[in-house]
Amino acid sequence: MSEEDYKKLHPVLSEVTKTYVDLYTNRPNEKNREQLIKLEALLHEKLEAIKKAKADKE
Repeated sequence: MSEEDYKKLHPVLSEVTKTYVDLYTNRPNEKNREQLIKLEALLHEKLEAIKKAKADKE
């Protein structure tokens, strides 16, 4: 059975399979995404501290 025949006969199962493959294929990027989120939070924290210090100075 070809891949196209499988998709026609089992469209839902085909999409579920594709979703799982995509999730596991992109899994290595999950660690990078988590690090970027942490860095973004740290950057936001530092920016707020700078804004507060600048407001206190004025």
